[in-house]
Amino acid sequence: MMPSSRGAACMLLLAALAIGCTKSPEREPGDFERMRVQQRDEPYAPSELFALHEQLRHLPSGTVSRESGADTGAIGSGTRDGREVTAVPIEITPDLLSLGQKEYGVYCAVCHGAAGYGGSTVAENMGAPRPPSLRSTAVRALPAGTLFSIETRGIGRMPSYAPELTPTERWAVVAYIGQLQHGSASTPDARDDSLRAIRIRSIDSALAAERRQ
Repeated sequence: MMPSSRGAACMLLLAALAIGCTKSPEREPGDFERMRVQQRDEPYAPSELFALHEQLRHLPSGTVSRESGADTGAIGSGTRDGREVTAVPIEITPDLLSLGQKEYGVYCAVCHGAAGYGGSTVAENMGAPRPPSLRSTAVRALPAGTLFSIETRGIGRMPSYAPELTPTERWAVVAYIGQLQHGSASTPDARDDSLRAIRIRSIDSALAAERRQ
């Protein structure tokens, strides 16, 4: 009797484990995709909820975009008389430079490096064409309006930052870049940026030499 009881107990245990390991019938394949197929309303679909019977809400009368609400002259466009301005068209104050440093650290340093040398980790792993050094002779020769335009419209792999930065914030970044271009690698982050940039340029030069052979 004892072996029989022990055998029955083992069978019950195995059955319980099998049930516990079986996929629950309540969770269908692709269950983690349920957020994509949940009930939702399309922007231009009709609606009985709102007075105009439209899902899409209309902007209040008099609403202007952030870009339209900015100065439409040199501050808003980066140009004057159809030509890109050569200097930052707003007063460069310590507060403006502080703002520029903050926004540069958020949006620019990740590719161009903490000190503008172009030695970021992203640049090192990106491959050609890499984000340029903002301290190069070519970039330093660019008018302020060109840098503002690049921030506004984007260039190459760099996206437009107009949705994230107001015109004043973009000019603050341009002003800070101007200050950065005349500074030295005096902080640990700046030195790392500089040394990594040298290594990147060396790698690119070696690759270019191999292609020429």
